[in-house]
Amino acid sequence: MEIMPRRPLHAKALTTAIAALALTFGIAGLAATASAQDAPKLLGKYDDWSAYSYGSGDQRMCYAMSTPTKMLPAGANRGDVYFMVTHRPARNTKNEISMRVGYAFKSTSRPFATIGNDRFQMFNGVKEGGEHQYWAWLENPSEEGKMVQALKAGSSMEIKGTSARDTLTTDTYSLRGSSAALKKIDDTCK
Repeated sequence: MEIMPRRPLHAKALTTAIAALALTFGIAGLAATASAQDAPKLLGKYDDWSAYSYGSGDQRMCYAMSTPTKMLPAGANRGDVYFMVTHRPARNTKNEISMRVGYAFKSTSRPFATIGNDRFQMFNGVKEGGEHQYWAWLENPSEEGKMVQALKAGSSMEIKGTSARDTLTTDTYSLRGSSAALKKIDDTCK
């Protein structure tokens, strides 16, 4: 069962279960559709971050995720917003960076994340349509390791993007617990 779109074909694939949203955000409708067999396993809650594993054998994946501590503009009409780092050992995927912004991106939006003095350019999935238009991935996969190190060392992260309605949003994430959550997924999905 997949709800998170895969990273567009020119990049690594990423998938997650609908139950992850139910566990993380307590969304009743999603919880009802996920069977116990499909549910991700909470590996641990670390301050503002959580670590999960999902699936088994060749299909096993692990991810660390967090939700913003502050979203601007306040009161903007948005859906679920979260940031993830995912490992899929069977696909040789480690440290894939993705975020769901809770609105459809403007096609020309160039979302980016800032951690301390480091800026990480992202790209949106508007061209792919459907659920992809709500997602962004790190533009240069070779920077994934650098971004993960910045997540571990930093105290906060800011992500900016522009909606299809031309609203500039700024999401602030606490990085407290990110190091422990990332270590947990490293240990679980080697």
